[in-house]
Amino acid sequence: MSKNISKFHYALIVLALLSLNIVEQAASVINATIPGMKGTFSNQSLVNIELITTIVSMFVTIFVLISGFVVKQIGQKNTAILGLAIASISSIIPAFLNDFNIIIISRAILGAGIGLANPLAISLIGVFFYGDQRAKLMGWRSAIAGLGTALMTFIAGQLLVFSWHASYLVYLLFIPTLLLFIFFVPDPVKSGAIKRQEQEQKKELQKAANEGNEVQQDSIALIAELTLLIFLGLVSAMIFFVKLPTFFVENNIGSPTQASNVLSLINISNVIGGFIFGICYKKLKKFILPFALGIGGIATCLISISRNMWVITIISILYGIVCSLSIPYIFNRISEASSAKKAPFFTSIALVGSNLGSFLSPIIANYLGTQSSTVIFNAGLINIVTGVVTLIVIIATKERRHHVHQKLVK
Repeated sequence: MSKNISKFHYALIVLALLSLNIVEQAASVINATIPGMKGTFSNQSLVNIELITTIVSMFVTIFVLISGFVVKQIGQKNTAILGLAIASISSIIPAFLNDFNIIIISRAILGAGIGLANPLAISLIGVFFYGDQRAKLMGWRSAIAGLGTALMTFIAGQLLVFSWHASYLVYLLFIPTLLLFIFFVPDPVKSGAIKRQEQEQKKELQKAANEGNEVQQDSIALIAELTLLIFLGLVSAMIFFVKLPTFFVENNIGSPTQASNVLSLINISNVIGGFIFGICYKKLKKFILPFALGIGGIATCLISISRNMWVITIISILYGIVCSLSIPYIFNRISEASSAKKAPFFTSIALVGSNLGSFLSPIIANYLGTQSSTVIFNAGLINIVTGVVTLIVIIATKERRHHVHQKLVK
């Protein structure tokens, strides 16, 4: 970030970039309106009513891929503004209309807007910030997204007292983010941010080369590896989240409501993990990924064999903190290894992997067992195996680089 801007302007830029991450998770904040909408649209099936959430995710996935091409035409800032504008307008349409078809279309358009803006929520942090500061903000972005989504869900629930229409007014909170982007976020090209990022990357690449470390910029292989990791991580996490209530009931541990309370605690602990990511990254560097995957997997397996709710609750809090360290690392690594021009596209690929992991998790769960405890245990094994393989690759690669560097020195 340029040193020529004031601290206040700097704070507004950080606020804009972090609040953009709330938008990406905002589709589900009005899920509580489904029963009320079912009453209004009695001629529609429950499956059709539930499309108000799922159709958003579908179009997010499509437009996340399109976002990179739009960035090439109009730039990163303008793409973010376009996505936010589309999301801001389309999201409040259900507050004023009773036409089910138009509401579904508006939700699809909302998905398009979120999909356009979504990759920029990550790549712009990589454009404006470097090193440990970038890593810290990558952790903060997931924490702020969790807090913001929780706040929007709460407000939507309060508005539901008036009507399900009123709940959709919660999306007016998109407008401050849109205004912050229009008036305070610099254009990456015109402000020289991209040029500064390229200079910083050259320094990082030179430092890595001097230390005998691998230099991988715009590496398709690296992006593919990170996308696979985020896919497997989301598969494991979503299976755990979906199966936990059934696990509670099948094993007489507690009610679905109590399971929901445990999931809420996991979400809160995700926020804690997001805020401490920067500190953990400084200490562990690339080893943070196998650490998070391995410990998260062990926690999942322990939960599957536990039958005491308090033990499960404590382990779940640990699980939430540890697992929330992996996603910020992956996106920070993408920003680190991508040029400014290719970062949005590479980020889009990783986000598609994330969405596919969530989407395919119920299908994959069918192959992991018939009992919920077995399925959860095997989901944990996915993380453990992935973590061990990642650790072996890191150590082997480090040894190979050291060996090559020693030869060059001689």
